[in-house]
Amino acid sequence: MKNYNDYLNRIGIPLRFNFKLKLSLLVLFFTLFQIQANSYSKDLPLQSKVTGTVTDTKGEPIAFANVLVKSSTIGTITNEFGYYEIMAKNDAILMFSSMGYREKEVHINGKDILDVVLEDDVEALDEVVVSVGYNAIERKHIASSISVMDMDKISSRPIVKLNEAFSGTIPGVTRMQGNNLPGSSGSQISIRGLSTLQNASPLVIVDGMEQSLTDIDPNQVKSISVLKDAAAASMYGSRGANGVIIIETNRGATGEFKAEVHTWLSTQDPIDNPNLVNSADYMRLNNEARMMQGQSLLFSEADIIQSENGELPNVNWFNEVMRQQAHSYNTSANISGGGGVGTFNLMLGHVKENGLNVNEGTEKFSARFNTNINMGDKFVLLADFYAHRLQVDRLYMNSDGHGLYQRAWWMNPTQDVYYDSELKDHYMLHNNNMNPVARIFEGGLSNNLHDRSTINLRPRYYINDKLHIAGNVSYMMNKSASKHKRETFKFYDGDGVPVETWGHTVGSSQGVSQSQITARALLNYETKLRGNKDQIYLVLGTEAMNYTYSDYREIAKSSFFTKLNYSFDNRYLLEGTIRADGSSKFAPGNRWGIFPSGSVGWNMHNEQFMSGLKEQGIVNNLKLRASYGKIGNENVDPYLWEEIVNTWGWTMRVPNLSFTWEKQKQTNVGLDLTLLNNRLDITFDTYKKDSYDLIYSNFPVPPLTGSHSLESSVNIGEVQNKGWEASAKWSDKIGDFSYSVEGMVFDNKNKVQKAGYSQNDTLIFKGDNDKIWFRGIAVDNYYGYRSDGYFQSQEEVDATDAKLPNTLPGDIRYVDQNGDGIINDKDRVNLGDPFPHLNFSVNINMRYKNWDFSMLGQGVGKRLGRLNGMEGYPVMMDGSSNSLGVPRQEYMDNRWTPETPRSRFPRVWTGSSSNAVLSDVWLSNASFFRFKSLQLGYTIPKLGNSIKNIRIYMNAQDAITFTKWEGLEPERDGGNGNYPRMATYTLGAKLTIF
Repeated sequence: MKNYNDYLNRIGIPLRFNFKLKLSLLVLFFTLFQIQANSYSKDLPLQSKVTGTVTDTKGEPIAFANVLVKSSTIGTITNEFGYYEIMAKNDAILMFSSMGYREKEVHINGKDILDVVLEDDVEALDEVVVSVGYNAIERKHIASSISVMDMDKISSRPIVKLNEAFSGTIPGVTRMQGNNLPGSSGSQISIRGLSTLQNASPLVIVDGMEQSLTDIDPNQVKSISVLKDAAAASMYGSRGANGVIIIETNRGATGEFKAEVHTWLSTQDPIDNPNLVNSADYMRLNNEARMMQGQSLLFSEADIIQSENGELPNVNWFNEVMRQQAHSYNTSANISGGGGVGTFNLMLGHVKENGLNVNEGTEKFSARFNTNINMGDKFVLLADFYAHRLQVDRLYMNSDGHGLYQRAWWMNPTQDVYYDSELKDHYMLHNNNMNPVARIFEGGLSNNLHDRSTINLRPRYYINDKLHIAGNVSYMMNKSASKHKRETFKFYDGDGVPVETWGHTVGSSQGVSQSQITARALLNYETKLRGNKDQIYLVLGTEAMNYTYSDYREIAKSSFFTKLNYSFDNRYLLEGTIRADGSSKFAPGNRWGIFPSGSVGWNMHNEQFMSGLKEQGIVNNLKLRASYGKIGNENVDPYLWEEIVNTWGWTMRVPNLSFTWEKQKQTNVGLDLTLLNNRLDITFDTYKKDSYDLIYSNFPVPPLTGSHSLESSVNIGEVQNKGWEASAKWSDKIGDFSYSVEGMVFDNKNKVQKAGYSQNDTLIFKGDNDKIWFRGIAVDNYYGYRSDGYFQSQEEVDATDAKLPNTLPGDIRYVDQNGDGIINDKDRVNLGDPFPHLNFSVNINMRYKNWDFSMLGQGVGKRLGRLNGMEGYPVMMDGSSNSLGVPRQEYMDNRWTPETPRSRFPRVWTGSSSNAVLSDVWLSNASFFRFKSLQLGYTIPKLGNSIKNIRIYMNAQDAITFTKWEGLEPERDGGNGNYPRMATYTLGAKLTIF
């Protein structure tokens, strides 16, 4: 890539224009494709043009029905009046299909006009085709646990990052979002619990390529499937232990040229700003703490009175650093069409997020070009090109995006922003040269660029209508760079004397580049047997992947896999998968893993004894499913098994030649039920996941001679996740009014089965004194002290042996669990886990004529959150000064004093304190219910001859929350300050141009 950039510079194209060049190449390819399409169509063998209309049994036209020439890749769709045109040979067979209707095949037999009537299909929903990665299978033939997202509900919402679509929409999938920092995902998706010490994010496959959810423009997505159990995810073997998300992007359709445009504008308001005490109360609390601790007071009663009268500063530093209304806007366009030679879809996107001050924000440009090129009747090439550029702007002195808001909390309301002076920008410096407002305007800027480019080629050759071979060659390049600049700025004290200088600095750096190459070969066989009573799907494949980094790291993977789906008489279902994976991340001799799985299903509604209920429409679908399988996890850095020696010859990492795969066994039992003429859908699943040989990448090793710190990578411990998922949806239509009500609830229980190499081992984690494992505890447990009220007097403190050092009246009394008269680590116990339990959501959709309304409510029925940091304590416990920060009003109103002995929180303090350790005092109910999305829209069916389906909508997201959480945001634990969580209000429009 370096040579390529040098070449561009030599011919006069600066590096900064590379992204624009990539976009230009996409447009050039699109133009060449159109020229080639016109040329190719002229060279096609002479065929007859067949025209006609497609209607239903009532004579109503069926718009956008599919019309395909059997055993070929040639096809078209009907227009809004059900009319179609297609070129086909005189002896060809045309296949007509549309959602909700039975597929029909018609022989042309030399006719020029073919009018076709499609019959209603009461089993249409059961025959939806679901993408499972390497092939697509009708839902009625699936025996594993797969959930499909309703894209109509997602594409109509103003979503910046695709991971936002997973809140409350898929059973078993949790997403806890803690902030809305521009340029950050703000959340991690978890599928059926946490079972690893490594990155627990699910595998995301986009059009056959491994990518990130945050890369994908939601407006470009056609379908999303979530593979939850081992029978579904085992096709991805070593990468499927955390679940798999399969995404297909939009492709063009044969027929008329069409353009879809979606644009929206949003404003945002913080919903979790702390309610801090004012300057007078701050003085009182500071004096109160110092008096209890026997220290001299900082503020006089005159100071407090002056503060109450407004004669002294009373600064809310959060208001000072939030200098503007956060807002964002998005525009995307999908331009598609095609003819006999193929189809195309050009998708362009632009999104800009502006933060709470002028120096925070992101801007992203993306372009995706998907095309299907028909090279004859049996050969088709799917060629996809994608590029995006993301620019993330931050403050140079707080480049992580959160530091500014942490420092705003470190300030106190008695500290002013500026001196009362005639000098321009005469900032006050506090607390070791801190002033968050000065950091915004004088602290410099940091600009970060992230480029991603992908090429994805997927040729397919249809040997016949049952068998085709497919290939996949994809290449992805990720590059990043950053630069920063800060001008010299001098600070002066109140007398105008220079006291500090922030010096001039400028610099740039190149991030580690990554390239990913994937090569895959597939054989797909699909046919009906025994007079169309049985159906078989067979996939055979092999895959090789290579990752290369510019810091000289390299990862290689190789795989072989096969999967069989068999439906006998559409009643009994069988799935079997086996995959062998090899990875260079593991030690020689331990690099290959075998991952088999199997599942069975029973379409009970097709049994003879169910025929009566089925004919009456009482039971439309009843399927029982069961699966068992083994999958793996290799989501770790390379070279962990090798020895590392520093420049002094000291061993820093001990080699482990037994280092190998993390493994997981899963069992799933499920039920799918559809009742009352397809109006009520019910799904239930229960599962168990046993993970073992967990990878601990920095396991501490007793130091050898010449080394002060040693670690190694080991496979250790076992974890179990057990849970259940239930969902139900009712949908109906009454005249012009249609509606649906959907609800889901699910839960997962996490438990350590073995912490070390034996059942009784205890594992204490390096660098985290609050995290410990032993049998029966959750993996991210709260391990701390139980409390027994507060010490009420000095006499009570003196009379108690079991206490921590420097305990004073108003401090927490900890329970001496073993009765030895000492409070130490032996008295810590399991206090619970931070995981969300009883996750639930409610989704309501209503439509009346051209109006539509939707509501998505999402919540957690049970979660234990931790009030750590300044969200809980009166000061920041940084281990040194322990005196910065401002208490929240909630703390002040509920703190211990001699007059309020039964208060919620202990006494106020500064400096070190025995209160600032993990105990049940700092744990709180973090359950909540949130109106995730409220949306009202109106659709104008037609405007002129070219513009159709103009939908205008208003949306409110995260605007209303009900919770008893004592912190700021129930979806995250406490802390020392974060970029806020936001409520978003949007006005948007979506239209189609033919």
